Amino acid sequence: MSIGKFYLLDTFCKEPFQGNPTPICILDTNLSAQKMARLAREFNAPVTAFIEPETIEEYYKIRYFTIEGEIPACGHATLGAGSLLLRESTQKDIEFVTIEGVRIKASRYNNMIYLEYPIYGRKDYPIPQELLNALAIKRPKTHFYCHELKSLFIELKNPNLVQQISPDFERLRKSSNELKEVVVMSESELSNYDFVLRSFCPWIGINEDPVTGSIHSVLGPYWKEKTGKADLIAYQASSRSGEIFVKILQNSVKIGGDSKILIEGLLLL
Repeated sequence: MSIGKFYLLDTFCKEPFQGNPTPICILDTNLSAQKMARLAREFNAPVTAFIEPETIEEYYKIRYFTIEGEIPACGHATLGAGSLLLRESTQKDIEFVTIEGVRIKASRYNNMIYLEYPIYGRKDYPIPQELLNALAIKRPKTHFYCHELKSLFIELKNPNLVQQISPDFERLRKSSNELKEVVVMSESELSNYDFVLRSFCPWIGINEDPVTGSIHSVLGPYWKEKTGKADLIAYQASSRSGEIFVKILQNSVKIGGDSKILIEGLLLL
């Protein structure tokens, strides 16, 4: 008996087999967190999203699981879920609510889906030397920390340095008990992109995230200050690569991208 539909999408990309491989499960019946976690391990993707059957005041309930367990937020999985729910809808936007009660609006604009996030702040953070050693980084250009995302951001001098990084992931994981993610970035040398980045998350079971969404709620305002531009395009220089479109508003950030559906099927449990 089917308990819902399953989709495999590539998110934040214009072509299949790029971007972030993203399983989305749209459930017809409730599943326990244990079964969601087991399905996520079975799919073995960076993050699997589950849309639960009941809604709260017209908000879709969404949950996210890595192979290590549940996480509170995931931009690329929300983008994929939004693209599925809006593709045959007459609505221009829908809203999700996460397990922590955060509400995220997904909107359709120029054949692309945008997610709206609050602007998250930046603060100083003493980088552990062991973390720099694990990334083989000698002299960061600058760095800062976002408490809401438990993410450390390190800016380097040029994109070649970003692309050359080959982390020691076990050493990186052991270098901090506080962090969930390290983002390494630089200004782009290509005219069609404003900045280049990579994201490492061994603390949650994702050594390198192919393309990352929610961190642009921090990166958007930062790169706006550096470039003077409120509309930005980021390139994620992972092995799969991806494009992220960022619009900085007065009190929020819109994070957009394309998605490609590869597989559609039924969940049979």
